[in-house]
Amino acid sequence: MLVLVLGRPPALLLFLSTGSGAVGIVAATGMLAPLAALGSRLHTSVLVAAVRAGSLGLNYLNHAGLWSVKASFGMTLGQTTKSHVAIRTSVSACGLRMALLGPTVR
Repeated sequence: MLVLVLGRPPALLLFLSTGSGAVGIVAATGMLAPLAALGSRLHTSVLVAAVRAGSLGLNYLNHAGLWSVKASFGMTLGQTTKSHVAIRTSVSACGLRMALLGPTVR
């Protein structure tokens, strides 16, 4: 379970620093792969889901989704940033919660 929680911060920080969710996912899973292989019965798919949830949190101004939402709904940059960050962060938190529930559901 600790591996799932440890996957979120590196993915989130890498997403914020690079602006790319793919970079966050690949680098964080690369860092956590040795921990997951240490006798863990954790399914790899649950670990990937937790890392992906971490890379969804917050947002970055160079993210294409932010600009797409802004243009589609005619929002100002401030409105878009506030709403998009809130939504992505809540989706990220829910994703981590679901990943943490994954190992207990059989």
